[in-house]
Amino acid sequence: MAALVVGATAQPVPLMSRSVDTETRLPIPTFTTLPTRTVTSVPTSTGQSAPFHPSPLLVVLVQVVLVVTVLVLLAVLAQLARSLLRRRPHLELREEPDFTIPLVPSELLEAARDRLRDLETGEPRNAIVAAWLGLESSAAATGLARLPAETSTEYTHRVIRVWPVDSERLDDLAALYREARFSVHDLGESHRRRAVEDLGVLIADLEHVAARQAAERAAAADGEVAGRGAGAGRGGGRNREAGA
Repeated sequence: MAALVVGATAQPVPLMSRSVDTETRLPIPTFTTLPTRTVTSVPTSTGQSAPFHPSPLLVVLVQVVLVVTVLVLLAVLAQLARSLLRRRPHLELREEPDFTIPLVPSELLEAARDRLRDLETGEPRNAIVAAWLGLESSAAATGLARLPAETSTEYTHRVIRVWPVDSERLDDLAALYREARFSVHDLGESHRRRAVEDLGVLIADLEHVAARQAAERAAAADGEVAGRGAGAGRGGGRNREAGA
């Protein structure tokens, strides 16, 4: 009870040590507005791009590069072909001074005539192959030796070229033979007609050469007989003179 009385008579104790007037106020911070960034919108692709127009100088440079590339390739191919030709064995045919044109063998003419008749019938491919093989089998009758590096086709071609025949017809017949022998496509009547014409011309040329050779042999034989007769006549006259 005494405590209550003392508390009531005592002076009030201030709750705050400082007066409200002397209270320190903190400054209120101010916010500065930042500058806004302008965002540029990127146009989206709509599937249609602007056409590309190359520079004229770029076009000229590309054309020059292409031309130079083509020229280089052609030069390389030419050099390669030249080197291959140099590696290929070259056969030189040297004519001997005493070489005489052989007589046209009768076997060659007979084989050519038989194959010409066979060309008119049968399958064109087989007939063309048989026609050339007939010439090959009878070419050795001339007595000309075959070179070591020659094929049978090359040998036959060289033998027939010994006589004055149509070389274009001979080349065409040889080409037809190679086509018929080694190709797989069909050969028709046009190939048969070409072979018939080629072989017919060659036979006519060979017959002409054979006839001329026969005439020359006959004239030479007549000359020898006449020479022997003249010699015998002169010898008989000298004998008669000696006997007189």
